Amino acid sequence: MSATPTAITAWEAADRRQDLALMKAQLAPGVQLISPLTDQFTFNGPDEVMAVFESAFVLLRDIVVHKVTGAEQDWVLWGTNTLRGKNLEEVQWLHLDDDGLIDQITLFIRPVAAAAELLAHIGPPMAKRGLMGRRWARVAAFLGLIPSGQLRSAERFIMPRLR
Repeated sequence: MSATPTAITAWEAADRRQDLALMKAQLAPGVQLISPLTDQFTFNGPDEVMAVFESAFVLLRDIVVHKVTGAEQDWVLWGTNTLRGKNLEEVQWLHLDDDGLIDQITLFIRPVAAAAELLAHIGPPMAKRGLMGRRWARVAAFLGLIPSGQLRSAERFIMPRLR
């Protein structure tokens, strides 16, 4: 494994502390964030990407980065958080450009109920930061509440009986 690049080390430390300015300093001008929730759009440029992280930080607690691994231009951070008191695991796949800055972030979230719950709650903070209209934030929240409730119910009442 190669030595961890400066941008990755700084990103990890900043993520743990929710230091948005330090995180933003690690981003390439053309950075793209691939959403864990939809293939319908991406977030482009440092301002949009940081608005997504700022919106998430309003909701997430107990942020811990457990592992950083990678080589050359591809690095992965694996961490845990809590969302409304429930476990949310996150993987950030970070790609570096030729200048050593992060030019692509692909997010993965588990369990699936946590991803749906994040969808149900992240709309208003994103609307506040100009990433979507308030009306669409309410629609996204409503659409996220349905599967979130179903999945949490299945997790609580059905999954324990399957073993």
